[in-house]
Amino acid sequence: MSEAHTDHLEPRSQGQPVEFRVPARLESLAVIRTLVSALGTLEDLDLDAVADLRLALDEACTRLIRSAAPDSTLVVNVQPRHYDLRISVSTTCTEDDILRPGTFSWHVISSLTDDVQTFRDGAPSGGPGGVFGITMIARRLEPDR
Repeated sequence: MSEAHTDHLEPRSQGQPVEFRVPARLESLAVIRTLVSALGTLEDLDLDAVADLRLALDEACTRLIRSAAPDSTLVVNVQPRHYDLRISVSTTCTEDDILRPGTFSWHVISSLTDDVQTFRDGAPSGGPGGVFGITMIARRLEPDR
């Protein structure tokens, strides 16, 4: 009889990216939380990771919505990758001080996810207005944990 044992996380096949767009309003938060929770569960994140991701996403989306230009659309992109799930949220903002390292929101998001980065118009943030986004990474647990 042979025994299977792995000391490291085996890469899994990458799922298909999912993107959805909702009005950049606080009323959209429930839909975003529900959809990303379902995707996290489908992508084999453990229940604690899904709960943490929901809280981090809620904080990120709230910051973006409060800084959004009138009638903006919030774009949520979920990319399943071999070892993690990458979630990006972005919208057109009227301010340039949306999320900075050291702020309370940054601390909340970075405590609940494995990595957090910001971007503006597809490039590192800097300058007023334009499209601003937040990218979060949630890693899968190793099988023996």
